[in-house]
Amino acid sequence: MIQLLTFLLSLSLFPNQCLGEINANEIVKKADLKRGLGNVSHSFDVTISNQDDKIETFHVSFQDMTHSLTEQTSPERSRGRKLLMRDYDIWLFTPNIKKALRISLEQKLTGQVSNGDIARTNYYEDYEATSIPLLATDPQASYRLSLIAKNKKVTYGKIEYLVSKKDYAPISATFYALSGKALKQATFSEFKLIYGVTRATKMVIQDFLQKHKISTMIFKNHKPEKFNNSLFNKDRLEF
Repeated sequence: MIQLLTFLLSLSLFPNQCLGEINANEIVKKADLKRGLGNVSHSFDVTISNQDDKIETFHVSFQDMTHSLTEQTSPERSRGRKLLMRDYDIWLFTPNIKKALRISLEQKLTGQVSNGDIARTNYYEDYEATSIPLLATDPQASYRLSLIAKNKKVTYGKIEYLVSKKDYAPISATFYALSGKALKQATFSEFKLIYGVTRATKMVIQDFLQKHKISTMIFKNHKPEKFNNSLFNKDRLEF
């Protein structure tokens, strides 16, 4: 009887660890690897297309979870624009201003894509996750998680996250502002094996209310690469 009471108490105190099921934060950690390459230093390219057929391309130098540099490569009028991310700080550099400006992660980069959608995507470090009931429209072999921001410096206040039980691949996400307002929804697809890790190479982001506003992100040309620390110096962005 005592053992039964102890077991029931453990379920109420630790709902994410009941019945041998993996902890919600561990699910997020595994899913992070399906959206990126973890803490591996590498570079990759991103193509973003919007509903108005506007296409923009970016080259990303990713040193680790807290240091990355994103440089726009097209169209020509925007070529050379850079976003530097260090921890939760992000700076914008444009060739015509030639001075790094402090901006926010939630600020729009282009279309429905925010700066943080490229610069900082480490949900495991930035959010506290709990399991929530599946919706009637969700795949049954999936986890639905509520991710609450650990601080106000992150891109979103909350994320409702759907992850596959089979391989912990991210399925979809709904993003909320710090105020609680639903902002947009994203789906993840086109999983490919990249340096031993199967990751999503396509992310489609749709405005929560204005469904016709859609941005599609395609990730490609991943390459292991080491960078000099000077690349992530905001005072050297013009070089």
